Amino acid sequence: MQRKLNMQRELLSKIGLAHPEIGLILGEISDPDTVLESLKKANPDEKVSKKNLEAIRQLKINKYQYNRLIKKAPYNWIAKIAGFQSI
Repeated sequence: MQRKLNMQRELLSKIGLAHPEIGLILGEISDPDTVLESLKKANPDEKVSKKNLEAIRQLKINKYQYNRLIKKAPYNWIAKIAGFQSI
């Protein structure tokens, strides 16, 4: 579970470092759809690059897998004890 959270933070930091104008805070987890909207608002004349779209796609997949994992037994017990919450 921690690996999935770290992967989420890493992908967000890559996008944040590549596009500082969208204002992502390093180490913070945010919604992939919000990040995509921020990218579109930051550069309305340009399309979002394939590299960024792939990173956002990975964010969505990772979020889905993590949320599904913490709802599944026996991981839900561990998540409850360790304090993991859904993204």
